[in-house]
Amino acid sequence: MQFEDLQIIWNSQENQTFYGVNEKGLHNLLRRKSKRFRRLIFRQHLQTYGSTSVMLVAVSGLLFLNGSGVLERLDSCRVLFGWEFVALLVALVCWLQFAFSVYLGNRRQKEREQCESTSLRDDLDKEINQIKYQIKTRSHIMLGFIPPYFGSALWISVVFGVTGISDWALIPIVVVLIIALVFESRCQRRFLEREIVPVLAELETLREKLSH
Repeated sequence: MQFEDLQIIWNSQENQTFYGVNEKGLHNLLRRKSKRFRRLIFRQHLQTYGSTSVMLVAVSGLLFLNGSGVLERLDSCRVLFGWEFVALLVALVCWLQFAFSVYLGNRRQKEREQCESTSLRDDLDKEINQIKYQIKTRSHIMLGFIPPYFGSALWISVVFGVTGISDWALIPIVVVLIIALVFESRCQRRFLEREIVPVLAELETLREKLSH
């Protein structure tokens, strides 16, 4: 959101007699910027649901191959051990918990915003609350990413065991996963600092101006 656009309309309305007309323009601009910001958040949620779906297919596929006897007929593979079956279920639960927490949090926030907004101040308050929610969900971003990364490590370890790949090969895989976890957490923090926090500051400044 470019605050300069809002500021131009605000400055122009200070010199106008018909405040309602200028407020309408400011209101429409705020709604357009709000839609853009929400589309950006939606794309991030879509990535979460997409990666969870991929893991769901991967775990289900391995369980199907094991249950149908395909793994047993392959020379390079073996059937799942009991602990590996449990590990796959734990991996699936980790990913589902990750996706469900995102979905449930987003749904609750939408329920809190369901009140009808007709004024610029109402839309400002709604948008500020949404942005504060996004900041809150990213306050401990690395802890939130641990379950899916742990689930991925479990799935990889099971695949390595079934296909006969040495356990030593897990070491570089785990290192890569840890690096990826740190990198993704930093990217999310950078997104928070560059995209979300400045928007909150701009909207709070605008709300303060409107209250005068």
